[in-house]
Amino acid sequence: LAEVIDDDRETRKYLALHRSAPTGTIMQIRNEMNDQIVFVRVVGSIQDTGDNQKILVKISKKAFDRLGAVDNRFPVELSYVP
Repeated sequence: LAEVIDDDRETRKYLALHRSAPTGTIMQIRNEMNDQIVFVRVVGSIQDTGDNQKILVKISKKAFDRLGAVDNRFPVELSYVP
């Protein structure tokens, strides 16, 4: 699952938080609901909390909009080279 980053700052970049990928990694994210694709840069890691247990990646609002997602959490497929 993917989710939007909870952040008040508005950015025009395609950014992501990931559990294990190093900062700077470029990832391809595909929305499994509509096959839209976006490339994002990892800028940090996801905190290990109960809310984030099933979240694979958190993405910026700009990337969320580009993927055409309708729900806050939605199924995605990730591709990247570790």
